[in-house]
Formats: sequence, structure tokens, C-alpha cells
Amino acid sequence: MIIDHHRVNEITRNNSKLLKSISQLFLNELPDMIKAVDTAYQQNDRQSIAKAIHRLKSALGNFVNSEYYKEFSQLEASASGMTAPVIHLNEWLSQWEKAKLDLETLVVDLKEMAGI
Repeated sequence: MIIDHHRVNEITRNNSKLLKSISQLFLNELPDMIKAVDTAYQQNDRQSIAKAIHRLKSALGNFVNSEYYKEFSQLEASASGMTAPVIHLNEWLSQWEKAKLDLETLVVDLKEMAGI
């Protein structure tokens, strides 16, 4: 499970209306955040990729478990070229594609949890 139910309940104070509201906001913005990452990748711009991943990672912080959050931290670091060894962006892309599949799972689970 990608969602950290304890964290979500803590943030929303078990308020179902608030959960639905922040979930809907996240779900509305998610396609644009994914598109920003994909566009930056197509432009071969490591700094823009890292910036877009950082924005997405920050939004995910409200919902996901620490392991999944760390995956996005690693995606951000490797995109920026700040890790040793520096990985080629094609290798980074395969990591991003896996993360996007997990995002699809998160969307389904979040919609179910929020009653959307």
C-alpha cells in the first residue's frame, strides 16, 4: 500500500470533507505535474526534471508512505545529476515509468479512500 493512512488521518483530523477536498485538489493537479516531468525529460533538461519531480514529491508527502516518498527523493536526486554515479537519463526514464505506474495505483486507492 502506497498511502499512509495514519498520516492522511492525522493531516485531515479524520475529517472526510477535508480528505475529499485535498484529494480532489491533488488529483486535479496530478496530470499537469506528470506532464511537467515528461516535458522536461523530452527537453533533456535535468534541472527542470528535478524541479518538476520535487513539486510532485511535495504534493505526495501528504498521502504516501515514507518508502514511496524516498523513491521520489531518489528520482529527484538522480534527475539532477547529483548522485554518484550519474545515471543516463534513459535509465532514469525507466525508474520514472515505474513510479508513474505506482501513481496510477495511488490514484485508485486515493479515490476509494476519499469516496470520489
